[in-house]
Amino acid sequence: MNPTPEQVAYLKRACGTRRFIYNWGREQWEKQYQAYTLEQKTVPEGQRVLPLPNALALKKQFHAIRAEAYPWTYEVTKCVVEGAFDDLGKAYSNFFAGRAAYPRYKQKGKSHESFYLSNDKFTLGSHWIAIPGLGRFILDQRKQEKERGKLRRKLGTVNLAEKLRFVETGKVTPPTKKRNKRKQVLCESVKILGATVSCEAGHWYLSIQMEIKKPLPPTPVPVVGVDVGLKQAAVVSDGRVLENQKPLARHLNKLGKLQRHLSRKQKTKDPHTGKTTFSENDQKQRVKVARKHQQIANIRRDVQHKFTTELARTCGTIGVEDLNILGMMANRKLSRAVADAAMGQLLQLLKTKVAASGGNFFIASRWFPSTKRCSKCGQIKKRMPLKHRTYQCLACGLVIDRDLNASLNLAQFAHDMLRRLSA
Repeated sequence: MNPTPEQVAYLKRACGTRRFIYNWGREQWEKQYQAYTLEQKTVPEGQRVLPLPNALALKKQFHAIRAEAYPWTYEVTKCVVEGAFDDLGKAYSNFFAGRAAYPRYKQKGKSHESFYLSNDKFTLGSHWIAIPGLGRFILDQRKQEKERGKLRRKLGTVNLAEKLRFVETGKVTPPTKKRNKRKQVLCESVKILGATVSCEAGHWYLSIQMEIKKPLPPTPVPVVGVDVGLKQAAVVSDGRVLENQKPLARHLNKLGKLQRHLSRKQKTKDPHTGKTTFSENDQKQRVKVARKHQQIANIRRDVQHKFTTELARTCGTIGVEDLNILGMMANRKLSRAVADAAMGQLLQLLKTKVAASGGNFFIASRWFPSTKRCSKCGQIKKRMPLKHRTYQCLACGLVIDRDLNASLNLAQFAHDMLRRLSA
């Protein structure tokens, strides 16, 4: 997104409103849950009246007091309120299901700034999006009520860097450039479900959730195994190798320098309220540090996206090994290298793209001996330390790279799973 400074003020207001409502809902959830727990312990079963807290009840409670207690929340679209309570409900649902940690308060400057837009509240054009309430907000800031009807649509439109890639077959407009034609994805039907506006390192992005229907391409035949690691980010059984780019290690000196400059910026802490006030230079330096982190992440994502897309298009069945990422992160000698390699992100991208292309994706157990087993005769070694980069089989005499040997074993695992499915 390419918003103007006036539009950025509205986007920041919407993100701040969502953060406030989320924190309000979490606080009320805690109070109601404590009251419910106390009643369960002290009041007989037939006299209990307090229900368990839920996001829908909290939303009704907030709307009942919104006009009097928080009238400034009406300055942004109502989708912000709806999305905040939806996020709160999902956070607690994921916690109770064991999929995430306990929900925490969202802190300004540290939490991810974003807000949700439902599909019937915004209009999407070729290179623009009309956000509800944006034009009215800008005119209220300018104190120009007379021009409201004339300029509301124009002020409420934010420019986009690119247009939507997914287009219906009957609604294709011939692009003027060949590179734009390559970006188009022809679909039988396209339905917009919603959108999320977010801010990352001072840049604003629009993520659109869509439901599309398109014919699946013919599934390729090859069956391969993929072994991920630290020295090589990924090794495929057919010989392809993704080198570990190590973007964090290569930019660590520059990142450390920026962070040291940030630590020296002026900060003032109020002894009475405990609130810290940051200087303008501190805010500017924070953006520089955030953009360096963004650059590192973009380098990693770009390489992984290209590699996984190529694999999904050329391989019909892929076998990988489940990894104990949290266990590897607990090793203080390897944690930075493991985080820099982003092995979990690579496997997740591969899983998603293989499913979208109509292929098969099999995950072996983390106890599967892909590294210790000989890919030629099946002999399993007792130990295979990380310092041994070459696998030498004492039974058949095979000498092979340990990562390639593991990928061949995972390819054999994928073959076995295919035979079980067809049996």
